[in-house]
Amino acid sequence: MCRVLPVCAALLMVPVVAYADDPPPTETVIRLTVSPVGERKPALFYQLLPEMQEMNPGNPILGYLKCFMEQDNFFNRKDVVEQREKWLEMPLKDLPVHELRGYGGIALTRADEAARLTDADWQTLLPLRRDGLYLLVPEVQKMRSLALALHVRFRGEVADRRFPDALVTAKTMFAMSRHMGEHPTLISSLVGLAIAARTVETLEEFVGQPGAPNLYWALTDLPNPLVGWHKGVQGDRMWLGVAFKGIPGRIPLDPEQRKKLIKIAQDLYDVSRIGKDKKLDVEAWLNERAKDPAHLEAARKRLIETGFPPGPHLDKLPPLQVILVDEVVAFEVRRDNQMKLMNLPYWQVEALSAVKPAAKDDPDDLLFGGLVRSFLNVRRSHARLEQRIALLRCVEGLRIYAAAHKGELPAKLAEVPVPLPVDPITGREFTYSLKDATATLRGSPPAGQEKVAVYNLRYEIKISK
Repeated sequence: MCRVLPVCAALLMVPVVAYADDPPPTETVIRLTVSPVGERKPALFYQLLPEMQEMNPGNPILGYLKCFMEQDNFFNRKDVVEQREKWLEMPLKDLPVHELRGYGGIALTRADEAARLTDADWQTLLPLRRDGLYLLVPEVQKMRSLALALHVRFRGEVADRRFPDALVTAKTMFAMSRHMGEHPTLISSLVGLAIAARTVETLEEFVGQPGAPNLYWALTDLPNPLVGWHKGVQGDRMWLGVAFKGIPGRIPLDPEQRKKLIKIAQDLYDVSRIGKDKKLDVEAWLNERAKDPAHLEAARKRLIETGFPPGPHLDKLPPLQVILVDEVVAFEVRRDNQMKLMNLPYWQVEALSAVKPAAKDDPDDLLFGGLVRSFLNVRRSHARLEQRIALLRCVEGLRIYAAAHKGELPAKLAEVPVPLPVDPITGREFTYSLKDATATLRGSPPAGQEKVAVYNLRYEIKISK
């Protein structure tokens, strides 16, 4: 059985909306009427992650999972789950704030405590090294359930204008999202992004409440990236190494070893094609190429270019083994060509990813091409969160300007008295205009996502009088 969470992570990242006859929207419009509120002094009075003075020693992961002990009805009973989903979709003004006071009780109080522990350890390293591609991660799904419950409490606190309580929950959710980035899988990182995105959405509702404090410097103080991806990338390198450990390179194989090798290759290919119609007899595919002198010579040349010593050792390898090892190395080259871009700004990642791959660098040309992760998609999801946080910083900058100018909005962003971020998607200033006392603030979509609503954010901002 393979990992079970890619679909869950995808569903959590992108809202699913059913439409009858109308086409789906191509942009997300966020309308905010905000109070003109200046900077708080001291500037970092408000924080959005737990501060060191709040922290205690311990493993937060164990603390999160303890939230589920003796709380099965709260997290899993059908009517409770359905009610939670309704509250998550309900307009903020319609939430039953009296009913939501104390929502979740001890289960969510324990989550607050867990988020303020210092040493996150998912205890997944050894299982990942052992199971590789077949690792199961049920603990990640548990975190999703916990985050949804916290989100209900957060929205109730915002609707009730209990701003200090709401900021406690925001800290818990952001801390949880960062702890997801400590898990050695990219799936967990995506769930962490989804938790953080939900938190930002409710912070937008927060700043729209009358009298809400200004969070400009609290947002600015958040680390970037908020949710890490490095451990997930390294985990991918490790589980793929586990999968390929049965494919030796430089030692000729006897018939029994070769039979085992082909079985491993067939299993890897089949796993990479789950959900697709294309089938392949790997042994026949390898033999066909091994009998082609030109293909065999090209494979040997590529192996030499990637560090295999030329000469007798390579010449003694059976042709089938040369072809298979070439496919493994070609896969690793393709994988690393995507992994190496992850720490670049998104606009650079997008530009470099648009370059057409060379021969043996296109996933469709590889035996194991289906195992190549789309790291561009992962990086794009991170950039979407970065963009939404940056846009909210701009909104708070507009509130600061309005507080100093009798409730008026600036004609252009350059007039805002605090430094504003650039658009993480493009590296350029956000698009801004002012008409009839309504400011329009827009982020640019990534290339190819121009008609996808979650990547087309437009804020319409008014100042309450």
